[in-house]
Amino acid sequence: MADIVNLQQSEYDSFMTQLETIHGDAISRIEKISSDIRTLSSIDGGFYIDQISEKIATLLDTLDSGIKNPMVINMQASCESMSDFATIIANVDSCCNI
Repeated sequence: MADIVNLQQSEYDSFMTQLETIHGDAISRIEKISSDIRTLSSIDGGFYIDQISEKIATLLDTLDSGIKNPMVINMQASCESMSDFATIIANVDSCCNI
C-alpha cells in the first residue's frame, strides 16, 4: 500500500456529491416502490385482499425499518467518516509541512 495519500479538495467534494446523489436516488426509489405497493394494496387500489394486504403492509414496514432506515443511518456514518478522513489528512499535511 502506498505511504502517501493524495486527496484533493475537488476530488473529495466530487466523491461526496456523487455518493450523496446515488444514496438519495436509492432512498427515493425505495420510498416510491413502497408507496406504489401501498397504494395498490389499499382498499381502492385494485389489489386489495384483506389478509394479503395486511401482510404486504407488514412487509413494507419491515422494508422501511429494516432496509431504508439503516441505509439513511449508514449514509450519515459514511459522510462523517469521509469528513473525519479529510480532516485527518489535512492535519497530517499541515504537520508535515512544518
